[in-house]
Amino acid sequence: MTTKPKSKTAKKKILIVDDDLQVLEIFSALLREVGYEVESAENALAAVAAIVQAAPDMILADIRMPIVGGMDLVRELKSHIDSRPIPVVAFTGYDSPEMREMALKVGYDDYLPKPVDPGLFLDQVEELMHRLKRAPGRMNKTKARSRRRSAA
Repeated sequence: MTTKPKSKTAKKKILIVDDDLQVLEIFSALLREVGYEVESAENALAAVAAIVQAAPDMILADIRMPIVGGMDLVRELKSHIDSRPIPVVAFTGYDSPEMREMALKVGYDDYLPKPVDPGLFLDQVEELMHRLKRAPGRMNKTKARSRRRSAA
């Protein structure tokens, strides 16, 4: 049985980035069913556009995608002060100790291998959301600091 996210605050927003449309559809629907706001992106470039428009609370990103891979996406996100605090979880079918180590080394905050049982997936996402949550308003404060520095 699935439950609503435990948070009593506004809906948490998750961005799923995967080049497999079936993965996007299935996991987006599962997350929406339990109350998450979900955005999806078929590639890293679409993900960046979605993040610029409205930063999510967490990103689930595949590692291997055409054009720009997940590792490059994470490097880019972690190099910018505004997107650095957003937790990014590797959501990938490439599950090996070496791949996991490489993903964490480039900046993924955690690792969620596929295939995953849909019921367990929801519990795992809730646990990750709780454990990896960023401080409320953190991005706004970092933007304010950036503006103060550039004005000086």
